[in-house]
Amino acid sequence: MVCYAASSLQAQEDTASSAAAGKVMIVLDGSNSMWGQVDGEAKITIAKDVMTDLITNWDDAVDLGLTVYGHRRKGDCADIEIVALPGKVNRQALINKVQSITPRGKTPISKTLLLAATSVGYFSGKSSVVLVSDGLETCNADPCAQAKSLGIINPGFDVHVIGFDVTEEEFKSLQCIATETGGKFFRANNAEELKDALRQTVAADPVTEPAPEPEPAPPAETGPGFFLYAKLCEDCDRSKPLDVSWNVLKDGASHYQGLGVLYPEDPEFEPGVYQVTARYLNSALVRDAEITIGEDGQQLGEVNLDGGGVSLYAFAGDDETLAPDRVLYRFYPVVDGVESATELDVAIQGGDVTWLPAGTYKVVAKHQTISETAQIEIIAGKIVEHTFDMRFGNLQPVAVMTEGGKRTGHMTYRVYATEEAALAGGMTGTGVTAGTTNANFALKAGTYWVWARYAPSAASFVDRLFPVMVTANKISNPVFDMDVGVVDFEITSADDDIGVFFVVNILQVNPDGSDGPVAGASANRTYLAALVPGRYRFLRGIRDKRVVTEDFEIVAGETTVFKATIR
Repeated sequence: MVCYAASSLQAQEDTASSAAAGKVMIVLDGSNSMWGQVDGEAKITIAKDVMTDLITNWDDAVDLGLTVYGHRRKGDCADIEIVALPGKVNRQALINKVQSITPRGKTPISKTLLLAATSVGYFSGKSSVVLVSDGLETCNADPCAQAKSLGIINPGFDVHVIGFDVTEEEFKSLQCIATETGGKFFRANNAEELKDALRQTVAADPVTEPAPEPEPAPPAETGPGFFLYAKLCEDCDRSKPLDVSWNVLKDGASHYQGLGVLYPEDPEFEPGVYQVTARYLNSALVRDAEITIGEDGQQLGEVNLDGGGVSLYAFAGDDETLAPDRVLYRFYPVVDGVESATELDVAIQGGDVTWLPAGTYKVVAKHQTISETAQIEIIAGKIVEHTFDMRFGNLQPVAVMTEGGKRTGHMTYRVYATEEAALAGGMTGTGVTAGTTNANFALKAGTYWVWARYAPSAASFVDRLFPVMVTANKISNPVFDMDVGVVDFEITSADDDIGVFFVVNILQVNPDGSDGPVAGASANRTYLAALVPGRYRFLRGIRDKRVVTEDFEIVAGETTVFKATIR
């Protein structure tokens, strides 16, 4: 994605009768989706070429800035870097920065819109943003609502959007941003269409044309006339009106829904008492309250939201880098020491402040199979920080039929946290995690117990239990000696009425010559069976007769071929 925040170039009448120079903030997307290809070329490569050409030919009369996001960390919605504020163009420095971008992170479109708009002073004058996007917002925010909020503050503010190689779903979502602000929408499917769309929207080209004669200043636009106020704590200052959304009832009937900035065309607030629900940002910090409008037509006091924020971070290595995959955080309220079994509808991936009602919460951080829990106190009006140690190692077990033998397939593994749990659960219990022959388990450092099953056929297997040690930031490759052999057998019958399909049982021979059945080792007349070392024989029950074969020997690591006819 590439974004341009551009202030419109307006001729303004002053003592010198000169035209004001414009400001443009270029916001370049370094998110992972830019590795996608168009006509066999990565979108980031196309964007770099377009940006390099644009910067090379930039008009010095227009102040230029650069912001990059998603290029330094994976999964971090706060990874936004202001490289240069709008000012005199340093072409080579900006080109070098653009060419150094390596996509790897998230796509915070909403935050980008607000940052880009603020950088060009959208609160005053006619200003706009040009957003070139290859996809959707990925940071649990609503860019369409953000664009609408910006338009409320300045009805002259436009967001023009260029959808670069987008799907129909992405097209509709991005078009909404332009529609909400009265901007234009373009669709670009290749490099030339992207360049052409930028030529139509970016404000750099018009400055090369002679400035028109200044026109009389238009009448001042009508600004907001009424504000609704909330605060995070009793002693806190009022929150920004745009940071709180409201649902207002008057005598039980809906009166107003929207942000805390109202214009003359919005519903009027007569003196009196109103029931309200106030939500801070798009968060779980929501309060029901009453507000009073005084005789002067303004709100008396503020709604105390009684809430604070928490900034969560997790690391997976000794150098405290972010976990390689996303870490998901869930919140469970703790009331009078009792943890709620129901989580808040506010699961996040970290990298930003999460706003919650003041109180105690159990926070569960989960990365793959790794889970860490902490109890965190949310303090009204403050932001607390907490870091989760998610360091893990990788367990990659290898199984052999006998010590020193070759690696075998046909393996199933089930991992338990304790020996007691493993003995109780076996191969059918829940355990910590499970996998097959080439399993790679990400686990917290510590000791685990692993059930390993060798099963060359569906009805024949040998299970062994092994303790293993997992070390943080290392790969553990324990070798499991299954101490098992295989019999490849074919049993036929001399009785014509039995036919070609019948079932035989495998018996293990005891030292005294007696025998007993091997659990799970009954099979059709041809089969591969996994057996521990020892002596065996086959049993076939024919009506009331017990018919067995001669004995055979199983040796660990070897395959015994056995053929017999039961008469």
